[in-house]
Amino acid sequence: MPEVPLSFDAIIVAGGRGSRLGGVVKADLQVGGERLLDRVLLAVRHARQRVVVGMVDVPDGVRQMVEDPPGSGPAAGLVAGLEAITEPAEWTVVLACDLPGAEEAVPHLIRAAIAGGDADGHCLGSRDGTPQWLLGIHRSDALRRAAKDYGDPRQRSVRGLLAPLRLDVIADVADVGKDVDTWGDYEAWDRRWRSTMEAEHEGWHQFVEQACEAVGVDPGLVDINAVLDMTREVAHAGARPMAPVSAYLLGLASGLDADADPERLRSVIEDVATAAPVPKEHS
Repeated sequence: MPEVPLSFDAIIVAGGRGSRLGGVVKADLQVGGERLLDRVLLAVRHARQRVVVGMVDVPDGVRQMVEDPPGSGPAAGLVAGLEAITEPAEWTVVLACDLPGAEEAVPHLIRAAIAGGDADGHCLGSRDGTPQWLLGIHRSDALRRAAKDYGDPRQRSVRGLLAPLRLDVIADVADVGKDVDTWGDYEAWDRRWRSTMEAEHEGWHQFVEQACEAVGVDPGLVDINAVLDMTREVAHAGARPMAPVSAYLLGLASGLDADADPERLRSVIEDVATAAPVPKEHS
């Protein structure tokens, strides 16, 4: 998404656990080799302020809050996010943390806000026209009034909080707003992302083949996705300087033992590298 002529903040609600996923932390699920929360944060990278509400790891430059008490519901999380922004922009983007298609979805919201009109906000709608309550953009003053009038938000719905607003529902014709509620959703999104990555990485495969020919290495031994997944995991753990070192070590280990299980090597190196000292600026 290019730079846009719109001033907005972003709140990502990440406090819940996926009950239909066995209680896993949705924000930390890897979809297409990338953490879900990181994909959502990328979608709002042009926000003035980004706030994540939930007990999850957040990258530098992103503010973290926790609803009071923790686990008291998405409406309480949204209110906590609003309270963290002391000088709000004109608009506020509100997202759940489990939206693998957020980078495609958010531009629809931005364009709707730029287009004008008298709506208080815009939400993407599911195929049956139901608003995705945690996939929208709202005029900050209207959203804050609604939150204040709602009273105690604990164990209450975001739908109830947003009900007084005049919302424009945008048809999600490409299904980019579908969230991850079940393992079936997760697998479908993971396949979708990996298929996209394969198409985008076609040029990378050409580079690998040329580089392997130049140095006398069998290109069949180079698993691009495995290396990328491992280095992302190491970088996410905070030991970013060890990400390229871990890839180098994986290559050395594979070269020393052609019969070694690459997944086992990757797992061992990941475990060791993620235990490396974290630089002071990331601690």
